[in-house]
Amino acid sequence: MPSCFKSVVFVFLGWAYTLVMAQSDNSIQAPEMKAIAEQRLALAEEKKMILDHFQESSKACWKQFAVNDCLFRAKQHKYQSLSPLDQREIALNARQRVLKESERQQRISGKTQDMPKDKAIP
Repeated sequence: MPSCFKSVVFVFLGWAYTLVMAQSDNSIQAPEMKAIAEQRLALAEEKKMILDHFQESSKACWKQFAVNDCLFRAKQHKYQSLSPLDQREIALNARQRVLKESERQQRISGKTQDMPKDKAIP
């Protein structure tokens, strides 16, 4: 497996871990954000397994006579396997955006309630 792919996976895993740790403990959505980050880690692991399998199968293709056909089937299998994971990741992204927007709205409403009436914008 190329070392650049491994480094990308580790960067992604580090990013997801950082995302979990960066969430404030007093946030209402913190448990759900942590769950999203954990699901992202699980998705990254699944993707890594699929890509590892693709590397192995594409290596094996070079030992066969019909290399191009074998490589085509390996790529097709890889994309079919990654497609549901990509859909799950898109759903996680949407859920995370909703949670962040909700949290932002709560912060904004908290700031406006704390503001004195004489300083409030008319």
